[in-house]
Amino acid sequence: MNDIKINMLGTGSPRASLERSGPSQVLLIDETPILIDCGEGTVRQLMKAKIDLKKVEHLYFTHLHADHVYGYGQFLVAGWGSGRKKLTVVGPAGVKRFHNQMLELFKDDIAYRTSLGFPSNGILDVEVIEIEEDGEVPGDIPAKVKAARMVHNVPTFGYRFQVGEKAVVISGDTAPTQSLIELSEGANVLIHDCCLTTTSFYKDTTSPTMKKVWENLQKEHCTPKQAAETAQKAGVKQLVMTHFLPGIDKEEIYHEASQVFDGDIIVPDDLLTVSVSEKTEVLN
Repeated sequence: MNDIKINMLGTGSPRASLERSGPSQVLLIDETPILIDCGEGTVRQLMKAKIDLKKVEHLYFTHLHADHVYGYGQFLVAGWGSGRKKLTVVGPAGVKRFHNQMLELFKDDIAYRTSLGFPSNGILDVEVIEIEEDGEVPGDIPAKVKAARMVHNVPTFGYRFQVGEKAVVISGDTAPTQSLIELSEGANVLIHDCCLTTTSFYKDTTSPTMKKVWENLQKEHCTPKQAAETAQKAGVKQLVMTHFLPGIDKEEIYHEASQVFDGDIIVPDDLLTVSVSEKTEVLN
């Protein structure tokens, strides 16, 4: 039986925060770490979680907004420098261009390191897989992976990682959508965008600019209630909310979600680990 855990490496947002790193999760299936998104501070968070950088050989991007990719340059080079020998990167159309831009940006540094004797495999031979439609995603991880398009203002995919009878779903950024309900059906854990909280940084109705931003954000993200509605309709066992702006009230978020969803609810801080079993549990 597979041992499955999720570490919430970064639970933050585009807004800089001392408390929360940029969006990133690592799914651990036995000894295989699978990284989903790579926001600011991801390398540091992996090290805090005691996950060996050279063993992280799989990365799935939900989308290419800056807060979800800020940490990729460091991850790409530092993981290779730590001894990583191969890497597969999966993401929506545009991820190949993004990856190649990183290689171009650091080409002199990479050339210097290879001149010292570092092998080029693990950085110059990265396999990049672009996905453009819903369905199964090819790969060699110990899970079946299914992608589904979310509702966001750039191409965005949620992922379902199925390991035997256990399933973990990660939404990426999204407004409420039937496709996420279907993707999450019966999952053990749903990790869901919960950007739109009542104490959000952006919810300043005295500012015409912020009022407009807040109205537009509602087309792209979810409230705790909306995340809970998706979890309830999908029949998931546990809802883990993430993508928090500064100034949130964790108790308020929990209360709002609990009025709708009758499963387990977690409003995590960075580095919280969840063990996926018949009854999921928080390990720290």
